[in-house]
Amino acid sequence: MPFVPSLSRTVIAAAVLALAANANAASFTIAGTSNTAQTLGPGAGQTGTIAAGGQLTVGGSTVAVTISGGNAVLGNLGTIDQTGSGRAVRDNKGTTGLVINNGATGLMRTADADVIQVGGNGSVTLHNHGSLLSLNATAGGAQAVDFSSMTGANMINNYFGAVMTAHEADAVRPGANGLLSNAGTIQSLTSAGASSDGIDGQANSGIRIVNAGSGLVSGGRHGITAEQADAGSAFTLHVTNDAGGTIRGTGGSGINVDGFNGRQVVTIVNAGAIFGNGVTGDGDGVDVDGLVDITNAGTIRSLNAFSAPGAGLAFSEGISAGGGRIVNTGMIEGLVNAGNGNAVGRGITLAGNDIASGPLAGTREGLYGNAMIVNQGLIRGQGGSAIVAVGAASGHTVTIDNRAGGRIVGGGLGSAAIQGGADGTYITNAGTIDGGAGGRAIALGGAVNMVTISGGSAVVVGDIDGGGNAGSALVIDAGAGNAFAYGGAVSGFGSVVLRSGVMTLVGANRIDASSALVLAGGTLDLSGAPEQTFARLSLTDSSTILLGSSALTFNGLSEVGEGAALAVIGSGGTFRFLGDYAGNAMFADLMRVTTVDHMAVTYSFDGLYTNVQAVPEPSALALLLGGFGVLGLFARRRARVV
Repeated sequence: MPFVPSLSRTVIAAAVLALAANANAASFTIAGTSNTAQTLGPGAGQTGTIAAGGQLTVGGSTVAVTISGGNAVLGNLGTIDQTGSGRAVRDNKGTTGLVINNGATGLMRTADADVIQVGGNGSVTLHNHGSLLSLNATAGGAQAVDFSSMTGANMINNYFGAVMTAHEADAVRPGANGLLSNAGTIQSLTSAGASSDGIDGQANSGIRIVNAGSGLVSGGRHGITAEQADAGSAFTLHVTNDAGGTIRGTGGSGINVDGFNGRQVVTIVNAGAIFGNGVTGDGDGVDVDGLVDITNAGTIRSLNAFSAPGAGLAFSEGISAGGGRIVNTGMIEGLVNAGNGNAVGRGITLAGNDIASGPLAGTREGLYGNAMIVNQGLIRGQGGSAIVAVGAASGHTVTIDNRAGGRIVGGGLGSAAIQGGADGTYITNAGTIDGGAGGRAIALGGAVNMVTISGGSAVVVGDIDGGGNAGSALVIDAGAGNAFAYGGAVSGFGSVVLRSGVMTLVGANRIDASSALVLAGGTLDLSGAPEQTFARLSLTDSSTILLGSSALTFNGLSEVGEGAALAVIGSGGTFRFLGDYAGNAMFADLMRVTTVDHMAVTYSFDGLYTNVQAVPEPSALALLLGGFGVLGLFARRRARVV
C-alpha cells in the first residue's frame, strides 16, 4: 500500500481549532436571538444580516462581528449588543470595500468598548440610520465609531434621525482624509469632565465634515477637534455647517484645532450655529492655532470662559486664530455669563500660541501668516475688544475691511473695539466701529498703520489712536457728496489725509497737533470746532476748508502740489501759520492758489503767527471806499451845522 505520512497530534489539533474558528466565517442572517459571534471572511463578498427584531448578543471580550474579508456587507435592522468588554464590529485587517448599514430600527451597543472600529489601509463606508451607543462603563475611551487608524478611504454618513453617542469618550473619530456627513446627532456625554469630543480627528489630516441643517454635533468638551501632528507636518481640516445645523462644545470650543504654525490650515463654511462654552477654561466658538479660512453667514459664539480667582483674566473668544482669512456676514461674538467678573468677551483674537517657558513665558507667539477680516455683519466683544491682535511682531499684516452695514462693537476698561498689535494694521471702515463702552474705537500698535474712512455711512464712536508711528495715516475718503462727522479724539498718526468728501470735526482740537494735514481733495469742515492745530500742511490736490469762526493753525508747511488750489470759506475765523513766512517761496505759492470767501488773500506777521486774510475784489474795494467817502461828507456837514 502506498506510504501515507502520519500527522502529528499538534497539527491535527490546529486543524480542528481552525475549523471551529471558521464555523461562522461565512454569510449569515440572524432573524431571532443569537449569542454566537460572527465573522465575515476571510473569503470576499460575504454578507451579514440581522433582521428587524433579530438580536445578536455577545459577552466577554469577544467581538460580536469580525470583518476579515474584502467587500463584506453588514446590515443591521435589529440589535447587535456587546455586553462585555469587546467591540460590536471590528476590522483590524484593513480589508477593502467594507460597507456597514445600520437601519432606522438598528441598534449597535457596547458596554465598554468601541461600537465600530476599523483600521488599516483598507476602505470602509458606514451608513447609519439608527443608533450607535457606547456606554463606556470604565470610561476607557470607547468611541461609537473609531476609524482613527485608517489611512485608506473612509466615509461616515449619519442620516436624519440617526444617533451616534459615546459616554466619557469621543463619539466619532474619522481616519485620514475621511469624509463625514451628518444630518442626525453625533454627541459625546460626560459627567466627569472627561476629554469627550463630538468628533475628534486627532492628527489625521484631510478630513472633511459636512453638518446638514438638521445636524447636531455636540461634545462634552469640544464639538469638533483635531491637531497638527508636529511643526513639520502639513495639516488641513474642512468643516461645512449648513443653515440650521449646530456644532457646540458644552465644556470647551465649538471647533478646536491644536497646532504649531502656518502649515496648519482649517477651512470653515458656516451658515448655522457654532457655540463654545468655557466651564473650566476657554470656551471659544472657533479656536485654531494655525491659519483659518472662515466664511460665516451664521453665528459663531463663545458663551463663557473660566479662570480661577488669582489666575488672571479669561477670554471668551468668538474666533481665535493665528492668521488667515475671515469673511463675516453673520454674527461673531464673545460673551461672558452674568456675574463672571474674571473674564471678558472678545469677538476675534489674532495671535500665535502661548509661550509657556523662557523669558517670554506668559506672552503669545506672533501671527503665522497675514490676517484679513472682511465684515458686513456683527463682530462683538462683551467687555473686551471686538477684534484684537496680540503677540510678538511677526512681519505679517492685519487687514480689516468693515463694509457698509458692518458693525464692530466692543471695548472696555483698557481695550478698544479694535486693538492692534505689534504688526502693521490696515483698516478700512465704511460701516460702524463702536467703542462707546470704553471710549476707544481703535487703538493700534507701534508699526506703520493706516485707517481709511470710506463711503457715506461710516461711523466711528470713540477715540482713534494710530499707535504713534510717524508713517501711520488716517485717510478720509468718504466720496463726492458724502460726509464723515467725528467728535472723538484722533492721535498717534503722522498724517491725516483728506482725499474726498467732507470731514466734519465736532469740538476743539479733535486731531492731535502732532499730526500733519494732507489736503488731497474734499472738504475739511471746522464750523463746529472752535480751534484746531496741525503740525504742518500739505496741499496736493484742490480742497476746501469750511473755517466758520474756528481758529485753524499750522505749525509748518510741507508741500504745495502743482495745479492744486485751496478755498477757505469763513472770513470770521482765523487761518494762520506759526512763525514768519515772509520770503518763503513755498508759502508764496500757497498764497497764489488760496482764496478766502472767494477772494484773493494777503498775509501779515503779528510777531508769533503769519495770519492769512482776504483781499477785497476791486469792485468791492471801490464800494468800500465810496462808503467811507459818504461817511466823510456827512461828517463835514454835521461839523458845519454845529
